[in-house]
Amino acid sequence: MRPKAAGEYAKQSRAANTQRAYKAAWQEFSAWVAQHGAEALPADVPTVVAYLTALAEAGAKYSTISVKRAAIGAAHRTARQNDPTAAEDVKLIMGGIARKHGRASTKKAPLAAEELRRMIDALPDTLAGQRDRALILVGWAGAFRRSELVAVNVGHVRLNGELKITLPKSKTDQEGAGMVKVIPVLDDKTLCPVTALREWLDAAEVKSGAIFRQIDRWGNLRARRLTAQSVAAIVKAAAERAGIDPRQFAGHSLRSGFITTAASAGVESRDIMAVTGHKSEAVMRGYIQDAGLGAKRAIKKAFGE
Repeated sequence: MRPKAAGEYAKQSRAANTQRAYKAAWQEFSAWVAQHGAEALPADVPTVVAYLTALAEAGAKYSTISVKRAAIGAAHRTARQNDPTAAEDVKLIMGGIARKHGRASTKKAPLAAEELRRMIDALPDTLAGQRDRALILVGWAGAFRRSELVAVNVGHVRLNGELKITLPKSKTDQEGAGMVKVIPVLDDKTLCPVTALREWLDAAEVKSGAIFRQIDRWGNLRARRLTAQSVAAIVKAAAERAGIDPRQFAGHSLRSGFITTAASAGVESRDIMAVTGHKSEAVMRGYIQDAGLGAKRAIKKAFGE
């Protein structure tokens, strides 16, 4: 195999978002190193330690510093150089940064079923309202990531009694084996994702291409698909319209909301994972831990409730 072709396959081993983040982080590291008269590739351990320390002192989050460290390591491994980020000194400095600046992330709240209903009830009876209703309900019921949701095309959908959506590729399916999400028809038509999606497709007369599309300020449908960032904006706007603080929600609140609500209702982990597509139960249960469901159950049982 030609080296160039091998390099292209190597690039495809990481998601596009990760590639962009690593590229930007490497460019930043290279510029910093040049300013300090050091070598970027290969970089020595003291240089990496100094760089990570400078980031921490400048107020960078632990998660941001971790991404930049990973980018430096990836660049060295790709170039067949010794990885300086794997050195013990680097591990020690990362541990120190974690203790001093903390690892806590500002995760958004999961969208609970009660809040979901309030948001759906408050949506306007317009084309945009129909789109947002379908997007929110399908996103919640299918535990979609926002990038997966906006990537859905008409050709990925089968509406025949139930809703089947084929994901050709997702974050946990980098090899592109595909996953089919199956969403049943609900008795409650107000909250039925299948009904909402069918009504949206009929109203918008979408026959091919992207399902969730942009609508201009005058209410005209555009051919361009929504972006992942649009999902967060739609969720926040729906929350505000329903009288709920929009600052606590983001696009990921749909996925985390389904997981925590299903877990709270006693749904078994394997059945939740059948919806989410998680390969690791430990990762999936992280959502449940973040919602404090286990802690709440423990406290109630301790009080005999």
